Amino acid sequence: MQANQTLQSWVLEKLETIKESPNILVRDPLGTIPREDRQVGNFAITNGFMPLWATTNLAFRQLYELAKADPSYKKLLLIDQAPVFRNNVVGKKAPPPFYPDFLAQTPIQARLELDLRHFLREITGDSGWPHETNEPRYARLIMLHLDGVVLAYQNLRNIAPGRSAGRFTDQDFKRIVAFAALGVAESAFKKLDARDYWKIGLLGHESFEELEHLAPEVTATIKDELRQAPAPFCWLADHDHETVIRAFYLAVLLNQHLPNWKLVLVHLDSSLIKLTNIDPAVLQEASARLVELDPEQARRDLETLEQSLDQDALQSLLIEHLKLEEPEGFTAVLEKESYSTLLRGLALLLALEQLLVYPPKRDAQPRIYQAVSPDGNQLTTASNKSFVESRASQPWLDLVEVYRLAYRIQAIRVDLNGFIKQLKVSKPEQLTYKLFRDWWNGKQLNRLEYYLSAMERLVYNNNLLMRDENELPIIFQDAVSSLKTKVSEIKQEVNDLLGALNVRFQEMVVRQYPTWVAEDSEVRLTSQFLRRCLKPYWDIETEKAAVFVFDGMRYDIWDELLRPMLEDRLELLEDFPASALLPSETEVSRWAIAAGTEPQQFWPRKAENMHLKEGLTRECGYTGEVVPLVPEGAGTGETVRYRAGNLDYYIFEFCDKALHSMQVKKLDDGSEVPTRPLAYVYEQQIKNLIETEVMAIVRHLDPGTKVFITADHGFGPVARQKLWFDSNDLNDPADCVYLHALLKVPIEQALLPNHVRANIISFTPQQLRMYDHETITKKTGSYYPKYEAVVFPKVGYSFSRNGFPYRPDAYSHGGISIQELMIPMVVMKVKTREKGLLTLDPISGPNEALEGEELVFRLQLHRTTSRTSSRNQKDGEDLAVEVEATCTSLEVGEETEDAQPLNLPRQLLYLSRQEGERPAEVIYRFKPGREQATLSELQHERMKRLLTITISYREGRRTVRKSQSLRFTVQLKSERVIRRVPSSLGSIMGLTPRQK
Repeated sequence: MQANQTLQSWVLEKLETIKESPNILVRDPLGTIPREDRQVGNFAITNGFMPLWATTNLAFRQLYELAKADPSYKKLLLIDQAPVFRNNVVGKKAPPPFYPDFLAQTPIQARLELDLRHFLREITGDSGWPHETNEPRYARLIMLHLDGVVLAYQNLRNIAPGRSAGRFTDQDFKRIVAFAALGVAESAFKKLDARDYWKIGLLGHESFEELEHLAPEVTATIKDELRQAPAPFCWLADHDHETVIRAFYLAVLLNQHLPNWKLVLVHLDSSLIKLTNIDPAVLQEASARLVELDPEQARRDLETLEQSLDQDALQSLLIEHLKLEEPEGFTAVLEKESYSTLLRGLALLLALEQLLVYPPKRDAQPRIYQAVSPDGNQLTTASNKSFVESRASQPWLDLVEVYRLAYRIQAIRVDLNGFIKQLKVSKPEQLTYKLFRDWWNGKQLNRLEYYLSAMERLVYNNNLLMRDENELPIIFQDAVSSLKTKVSEIKQEVNDLLGALNVRFQEMVVRQYPTWVAEDSEVRLTSQFLRRCLKPYWDIETEKAAVFVFDGMRYDIWDELLRPMLEDRLELLEDFPASALLPSETEVSRWAIAAGTEPQQFWPRKAENMHLKEGLTRECGYTGEVVPLVPEGAGTGETVRYRAGNLDYYIFEFCDKALHSMQVKKLDDGSEVPTRPLAYVYEQQIKNLIETEVMAIVRHLDPGTKVFITADHGFGPVARQKLWFDSNDLNDPADCVYLHALLKVPIEQALLPNHVRANIISFTPQQLRMYDHETITKKTGSYYPKYEAVVFPKVGYSFSRNGFPYRPDAYSHGGISIQELMIPMVVMKVKTREKGLLTLDPISGPNEALEGEELVFRLQLHRTTSRTSSRNQKDGEDLAVEVEATCTSLEVGEETEDAQPLNLPRQLLYLSRQEGERPAEVIYRFKPGREQATLSELQHERMKRLLTITISYREGRRTVRKSQSLRFTVQLKSERVIRRVPSSLGSIMGLTPRQK
């Protein structure tokens, strides 16, 4: 049992002997009982006492009167913690508690005097503890290091048996306290070794200075021993600790990179000229040992050193000596730096700037990616994992994320350029859906828009510098400005290349789409989902199945966000080439999924579940009903769900609504950008929806359940060049939208200017299997339009209509582009058990909390040892795990649609198999406040929140993502409760009037 626990038990034992008393007085002038001690509070409540803490008379009197007026308590437990000196001082100091009336009701045997000397005498059985034990200057150190004091005392008895109990000298006492305070209690009364030097000199330097005033004779002896030690420990005897620490850590940093580090150290700080003679072997060993002994102190000391390097020092070190602006310079620093986030952060910034040059200079960049990226340097060992990894700051994590995005973007740009060159020389008959799909998905071209948006968002909005820019050499300020310029240039170039790709994609669609819809081809259309995807893989009688239809999910969302979350729970059976119907509208393509046929067959539309019933009956022989169900919980993002026997059919509104409300804004340079970046929609809305709502359903699917996933359409950017239609060619102005139009006349008869005719694509309704007539009912009556042509704008254009404002959204669908048409259509199956390198426990933490209370949530990660999961791993290798967490509102309603979730700091963990079965633990601490509450939550004084923790790691060549969620409620305070006499106010309010 630890001494602190023994002290608590000692106090409780004494209280137990007098718990039948009418009142109890505990005099505790040293504060051995903390006010937050729940054990004493629990004792009081259990035994019918009201506990009162007091240090001043005014505080006591107010609490005492309140206690007497409370009929629920008949007994009082008074803990008088007024310091001893206050009993002998009058005037400006607040008087101590004065309670003769309370003493009259408290038996003598119920009055406890607590002091450390009494406690130590009892637990050691030694009456030789001196009176100095209770002196505040010693008592404070003893209380802080109580375990060490007991250990050092045991050394006295074990090593010096001749000093029997009762022969306890003052020198012995001071040595016990000093060695305990320095953190080397186990070495008291022994000869100091190297480990002791590290603890005393580099970790206990603050305590050492205090001890020089308390026990100079003891510290003098320690200093004599330090003078005999090797550098840097010998310096501690005659130099102030801050200087020694600075010299030591500066030597550690420079020694990693420069053979002439001693000269550079003196150049950076000439005052350290006498503190450079360190053996490199000792330096390396001492730094590793130092970090091991006290990582937190090491972090603080390194941060202090980094802050001390001013602009001139950084210019000299980074540019003149480390050659950081040269590829070999920043690469070497990133590969070798094991301690300083400042050095490697600035090195990565310059590496990033050079990475964005096109064509990219790839010589050093793969080495850098391996050095800084968790999925590049995925497997590390305990021996090569550097301390700097544990010092990851938010600027560093953001900078790494920008670098990873830039690295991938540059690789994809190379492939995209290669594909465009191939398309330029390809004949029309050589353009196939498979060709585009292999490049678009196989080469990850589909990710470019998302990656660029995410990179742009970080570069423009986040601080990528480790320090204030005015404290850094000008080269780093210029690098940030250069990054912003290059990102804008890359974005424009990529948009042009994607436009060129879509020109050829449109040509392919024009040639081949009529055959896709007329007969079974390599491409599965959404209208063929039931027949060509669901039916062949589902036994309607014996198998459970789930269909997930995601409204507006294009392929990059599937590849980047959804599939990595599913693959740990589901195994992939088939991934079909699939396309949305033309036009790629929800009422056309999504209803076709349920109906299992083209619009000309199911138009006019009915309720979606009725179409699904007809489709299942026709394709699968299903004879039951399709019943609409209410989504469980909040149902956020879920439009509707149906049940048809063994089949559950889920429809999720992924981002369609968010995209339709996203406009563009014009920047100062004249360029137009979406009001919300694409990355914001993905990361703040879609990703959270997947991690919470979608995965909540997936986790409850039974093993063996077949899971079918598809989307009705994707979406793409809307071009800003307008094409006008004559109103005489339209049945109704509403028949013309930005990306397609229904004409009432054949295209040959349309009143189209030459430039319009040259930039549109036309089909007949029969070619698309679209309806060619319908009944429209309005307040003015019904009319029966017929359609002779369905037209789409070519790349770079969008449609407008006379008499209506032209304000296209930033993104939309309904046209012909690879982003809109190419959709996932996959078959998966629920695994018999969760597999993978990691398993997650449920999040542990409070389900209810008060406003302002710090909440602590923990998630334990277990690394599996199965043969399957370790196929790509080696014993002793560490697994890099990235952790993200968000806290979102569970409120449902329009006012919360735009509410931003609370994004908690990202973390990076390394899980070692050498730790055996001991799990790793993710810990998040934060205080939810009313500033995050919605108006409804403020009115109801309750915030309902969902905490989601997501981990991602590499397993082989794929990225695996897993998440756990926990719902909790925060009770908002209806009024601010102010303590009548806070502990910090007693010394002020208890002042006596000044004597005149």
